[in-house]
Amino acid sequence: MNADAPEVPVRMGELALGRPPTILKATLGSCVGIAFVWRERGLCALAHCLLPRAPAPDWPRGARYVDQAIASMLQLMQAAPEHLAQIEAHVAGGANMSRRAAGDSRTPMVGQLNVEALLSLLAARRIALSSRDLGGDHARQMRLDCTTATLTVAAVAMPGADASATQRFDRRAREGVRAAARRSFPA
Repeated sequence: MNADAPEVPVRMGELALGRPPTILKATLGSCVGIAFVWRERGLCALAHCLLPRAPAPDWPRGARYVDQAIASMLQLMQAAPEHLAQIEAHVAGGANMSRRAAGDSRTPMVGQLNVEALLSLLAARRIALSSRDLGGDHARQMRLDCTTATLTVAAVAMPGADASATQRFDRRAREGVRAAARRSFPA
């Protein structure tokens, strides 16, 4: 990644568009991050979503909800239905960041609900899922380099976390996104 590139933090409920040389980044727990890469147009987008579905289908543009974010990102990228096959999706997050009482599996955790909504909505729009790093019990940071269309996902050490577990996760995350996310934009 280019050390001199401007970094744009994408906070909870936000989305951002990027072109070279920008780097878009989000730190995620139970939230999900959605990165879209449109190589033909040299355009990237990143959303940081808190919840799975908006309370109403006509919710205004934004990224608080997964369904709202996907629609908003495509609208901002000016991607018509015939363009969706050109867009790659890279997703991360959806962790279980709180401890549940032993044996309490009646209610799904918000991270799990976010992941389920995300995968379902991408499949419904037939947007190719190029890489994913979802679930678990650890925070992550997504960084999308808009110059090279390179996505990295790294574990974020939490206070009191086992450092060896974080290192093992970080290695698996790198292996999971390497093949799909390390292709550059066409010249």
